[in-house]
Amino acid sequence: MGAISFRQLGMLVLALVCVTSVQARETLTVGLIAHGEEQEAIAAWQPVLDDLAKATGANVKAVAAKNYAQILDGLKSGQIQVARLGNKVALEAVETANCDVFAQLVLKGGVDKYSSVLITRKDSGIQDFAQVLGNKARYRYGSGDKKSTSGFLLPQYYAFLKNNIVVDQHFKTVRYGNHQDNFLAVAKGEVDVAANNTDDLLKFSKKFPKESSNIKVIWQSEAFNFDPMVMRRNLPAQLKQDISKFFLEYGKSSVYPDAVAKLIAADDLSGFKALANRDLKRIAEVELFYAQFSAALNPALSPAQRQQIDKANFRRHEQLIALLGGAR
Repeated sequence: MGAISFRQLGMLVLALVCVTSVQARETLTVGLIAHGEEQEAIAAWQPVLDDLAKATGANVKAVAAKNYAQILDGLKSGQIQVARLGNKVALEAVETANCDVFAQLVLKGGVDKYSSVLITRKDSGIQDFAQVLGNKARYRYGSGDKKSTSGFLLPQYYAFLKNNIVVDQHFKTVRYGNHQDNFLAVAKGEVDVAANNTDDLLKFSKKFPKESSNIKVIWQSEAFNFDPMVMRRNLPAQLKQDISKFFLEYGKSSVYPDAVAKLIAADDLSGFKALANRDLKRIAEVELFYAQFSAALNPALSPAQRQQIDKANFRRHEQLIALLGGAR
């Protein structure tokens, strides 16, 4: 084999640099929580993610799951780099998955908050929430995923624990599902009461108009920030900047003139707004209060065990203060 000329060597180095560059930004995986079917969520978001690929130069792909734990595990392992999450699991991602919050979804019309609700059929015989509270072991309950904000944390704490009720001890049966599963379970009479949220109920009124006509809300929480977006802290600085800029400008810039239509198709969105770790402080307080109430109302725990849980909650509170930007 003959000697390589200086020109050939230069071309070889350039080719290697190009290959390395392509490999370094080969894939950016975005995790989506599917409130209905997984493939529906991916298909709905794909046009937006195609524009993200153009903006970052990365090969962007999506994964969706009904189970929040699957997306969280992907963030922890680094297989997912960006994700749309609920507030509760976003807090866990900041704590345990080396992630930071950088944006939140904004719904069509500029709505950036939503509430948890409890629903029942109009013909269920349940007149109001007080009737649910006053009848132990009578009704069947459809809960959201245990990592869901509106499907689990908010109703568990505000609706039940604050009324000295432990869900698993109060209802005849408890089943877990995503928001669409729970909505349809109520509509079909498979459960008597289920957790949901104001945004998804609006979507279901269009997707399942017949079923929606026989659904009523018997309890509603106060409003919380709509779903956050997170990204892993160890992404290259320029890539993080490009991702953040894309989402915060998408739908507002003339760079993507059809962005508004794509956002509506994705999830009835108008765009995104800036959000940071510190904006999770309120949900962190609810999470800690929930943990305290749960321990206090658990008859199986000894005083020593309750004291141990109290200490663990205090340590977590101190860690969250640091992670979320201080006590104020």
